[in-house]
Amino acid sequence: MSTTALIIVILGVSIVLSRAPLIVAPEAVRGTYLKLFDTDGKMRLMGIIMGAVSALIIWAVWGLRDTGSLALTYIAGFVLILSLAAMIPFPAWARRLATNVWSAFSPGVLRLLGAFAVAVGGLIIWYGLSL
Repeated sequence: MSTTALIIVILGVSIVLSRAPLIVAPEAVRGTYLKLFDTDGKMRLMGIIMGAVSALIIWAVWGLRDTGSLALTYIAGFVLILSLAAMIPFPAWARRLATNVWSAFSPGVLRLLGAFAVAVGGLIIWYGLSL
């Protein structure tokens, strides 16, 4: 299994594991997610972690010429820029935005989004395993 395939499979598994609970308990999951960034320090720490993981993904697939690696580079680059430009320097703004977005969805919509994310995560896993 190539580095790109391994990263894609891990990304798919993490999507499935983090979004599947939305199908069963959307209100509880929303509450948990809101607690993850209820202070500026937690939001900044989340930005640092997301930025570090994104940088590691970019480093791992750097120089590979396949389509999966290119897609990973763009997605990780977007998350890295988001972390460096918004979450770390402006945690209060990022926290308000995230809270407003997560609070805007009804439980039914959260269930639907969770099911959609699990399906997408499954497709990502399938794609990674087929490389």
